[in-house]
Amino acid sequence: MSPSESRLGELLVKRRIITPAGLEQALRAQQDSPKYLPLGQVLIDMGLITRRQLHLVLAWAKKRPKLGEVLLKSGAVDAVQLERALAEQNALHLPLGETLVKLGYVTEEAMRQALCLQMNVPYLNLDRVNIDPALTRLVNRSYAMRHRLVPVARVAETLTIAMDDPTDTECADELAQSSGCSIQIVTSSLASIQAAIARVYDPLPEDEGIESVEVVSEHSLDPRIYSEYSPESRRADGIVRQLVLAAIERQSSDIHLEPLARNRLHVRFRIDGVLQAPDLGPLQKACNDNALSVISRIKILAKLDIAERRRPQDGSFRLHVQRANERSDFDFRTSVVPSYHGESVVVRVLDRHRVPQSIDQLGFVPPLVAKLRERLKRPDGIFLVTGPTGSGKSTSLYAVLKTIYRPQIRVVTAEDPIEYIYEQFSQSEVNERIGNTFASYLRAFLRHDPEVMMVGEIRDEETAEMAIRAAQTGHLLLSTLHTNDAVSTVTRLLDLKVDPTLISSSLIGVLAQRLVRTICSECREPYTPSTELMREFFDSPPPGISWNRGRGCAACNFTGYRGRRPVGELWTPDEVDAILINRSAPFDELRASSARTTLSMTESALGPLKAGETNLEELIRVLPYASIYRFRDMMPALTAA
Repeated sequence: MSPSESRLGELLVKRRIITPAGLEQALRAQQDSPKYLPLGQVLIDMGLITRRQLHLVLAWAKKRPKLGEVLLKSGAVDAVQLERALAEQNALHLPLGETLVKLGYVTEEAMRQALCLQMNVPYLNLDRVNIDPALTRLVNRSYAMRHRLVPVARVAETLTIAMDDPTDTECADELAQSSGCSIQIVTSSLASIQAAIARVYDPLPEDEGIESVEVVSEHSLDPRIYSEYSPESRRADGIVRQLVLAAIERQSSDIHLEPLARNRLHVRFRIDGVLQAPDLGPLQKACNDNALSVISRIKILAKLDIAERRRPQDGSFRLHVQRANERSDFDFRTSVVPSYHGESVVVRVLDRHRVPQSIDQLGFVPPLVAKLRERLKRPDGIFLVTGPTGSGKSTSLYAVLKTIYRPQIRVVTAEDPIEYIYEQFSQSEVNERIGNTFASYLRAFLRHDPEVMMVGEIRDEETAEMAIRAAQTGHLLLSTLHTNDAVSTVTRLLDLKVDPTLISSSLIGVLAQRLVRTICSECREPYTPSTELMREFFDSPPPGISWNRGRGCAACNFTGYRGRRPVGELWTPDEVDAILINRSAPFDELRASSARTTLSMTESALGPLKAGETNLEELIRVLPYASIYRFRDMMPALTAA
């Protein structure tokens, strides 16, 4: 057994996912196997862990075996061949597996089987499988061809999909939401997948399946979207306005326009944090026919250089939209990036009417709101909001500013970019080309006599230093960081060369958050989660929870979810935590201490879960692994309650 497999086994035992006896049994089975199998695959075959549990642990611990290591152990290549392939990889600009195939060291089938061992995904020879044509009603032909996949079998509520790219979890999530099934991923050679698509889909029309969903009723949008386009409406300006209207009606946060081969334009909307390809009818054809003109029109609206196609560009524009006899102004932030087939465009949709006016409207559980409100009474120090991109950090910061604002104080902000404009605040936009950075604004703010400062993000050492200085001089400073959880903020600030004593004396609180989708109220129905999913969270099914899911309807675009709410983790360091930070104690010691002063994300997520507002499928998609694992530790207290 390799050192990495040894560490994996120890980690699984330590996390109480398997027992020491189970590990020993798996090691013996691995040794007795006639061919090499990774320890994780052996544990799955023996039923000791689920495939999802293994993926989560490997991703969290970053212990996934390397493809080259798997190929060596399986005997597919020798050390000399692997060394040469690694040397050629940089010159060919290809993944290692494709490099080995190109050099003739392995066949595509052998490489894929090794990749399956690495990713713990089964390999299936589709040429020998008879596929039920009825399965194509769950996934239509155009979607299957675009993502290079084919449905293989359905047993109860589990749908098996053969995918060319078994790592495409986003696609798997889309299929799970649209079909209502849990997805089992297998892979095969690309040629076999393409042959299976041709074999299965030819008898069927292309208008069936997951892309035929109509999200908005015809009367709510301009009827031209759902009727034949006249020559006049084919102009790029009209097409862009119709795209914007469609995105607003669906309450999208982003519009993605990706050029494909032969001047086609792939249009997707990000709705409730998930990219969806809506059925736009003739509007999609108009986009394909006028792809270059549409992108140029958006660049003109955003005041960008339409002649510049080699460099990324950012801009903004505003449109007036008439809805229900009411005129609304929407702001749009545009990002244009060169890609292989042309310029890719992402348009962020900003609706100022949807911004919460206080932390009470954010949707956090009441204990967290009460604790947060108490902490924000402090007149100085640093309060940080952390989380990945798209987790609602900026929205929370705006809500905090609106909560603490009163006419007797001055609030200044530095943002990149300014997303929403407030008359009560003095807002400044970062422009690094002319030297207006976060750090330079902070330096100027110190001479501008504010009580509260908000900085969009602490991303470099200079900004971190100026933020600490501001907090040390009697100001309340709000900002964001990219960390997985609240206590990891300390590690990130230390990486930015902030002195531990300054962190301990300035940090008043950290809110780490995620956004989980809520179950659609129009199609909510009771159900029982699968045993495999329950095992991810609990040792035994907990009492007192009414499980719900969305069946899928037009109101939610047949996803089962409509809207989002935040779940958060609030850490308010006390004197014991400050002492540990001050003396640079080991991180595990600080994490253990912070548990006393933290309202965990697990506790925050239990509220909407018990209320039937969300479900385990959504929590496992969004929450960090440590929070999912913590459900087990909390169950004794919850059962007693």
